[in-house]
Amino acid sequence: MPGNHIVPYANPYHPPKGATAENCAEICIEIAREQLRSNSSGGIAAFLIEPCQGTAGNVIPPDNFLPMVCDLAKEFDALVIADEMITGFGRTGRYWGCDHSGIIPDILTVGKQFGGGFPLSGVISTEKITSTKPWGNPSGSSSSYGGNPLAAAAAHASLSIIEQEDLVKNSRETGQYFLEKISHFKEKYSFIGDVRGRGLLLAIEMVADKETREPLSLDITNRIFNEFLQKGLLTMAYTARFRIQPAMTIDRGTIDNIVTIMEDVFQITEEKYL
Repeated sequence: MPGNHIVPYANPYHPPKGATAENCAEICIEIAREQLRSNSSGGIAAFLIEPCQGTAGNVIPPDNFLPMVCDLAKEFDALVIADEMITGFGRTGRYWGCDHSGIIPDILTVGKQFGGGFPLSGVISTEKITSTKPWGNPSGSSSSYGGNPLAAAAAHASLSIIEQEDLVKNSRETGQYFLEKISHFKEKYSFIGDVRGRGLLLAIEMVADKETREPLSLDITNRIFNEFLQKGLLTMAYTARFRIQPAMTIDRGTIDNIVTIMEDVFQITEEKYL
């Protein structure tokens, strides 16, 4: 959309130039502040941010990053929109990804787990914001597919299961178990630069060089993906930022099987492709 501004996300493994893992949140906020002061009229509508970045590599920001984003939004009298499409409904081990930092955004966008596989999305906000014009006008926020009864039934079923089966807790506990099982990969394999995770939102950073953190080539990651596939495991290992997002119903036995396959494939990678 026109008029938007894209600023760096606080990624401890890939901080902006001149920053470190320890101060990347502060540096990113300063970059954002300077860019908005220099390249905008100051009339900023909203800050849109993922509590943890998904497609970019399941990036877990420092704990102080989101509160600092909210403080910056207040400087510019702007709203904060949290994109909880991937992180919402327990994926990170808390009901909302924002819960880890204690912030309360003005607007949430939700989806994914919301429908439990049924294509469904939603917007959650305060009464003050939703009653404000033009959104608050009659039919101001309606759409052809809004309030679809089948979608509503799917959401009700999905959210009921998340609650009844305590899947937020399961995500937190099995996610921690999964992370503990693979954390040593950084020392064990020459091409694993970083292992990170929050709940069942995990990632393995595959690199050609641990010093420069240059990503592993697409040719090799495709080979890794195919090795996994041949062993019956469908993964997102086709890119250097290998994202791991299993079902929130996963158990420890399944994780153990997955880790065994991962070790087999990574050993093959060391011996055949590097």
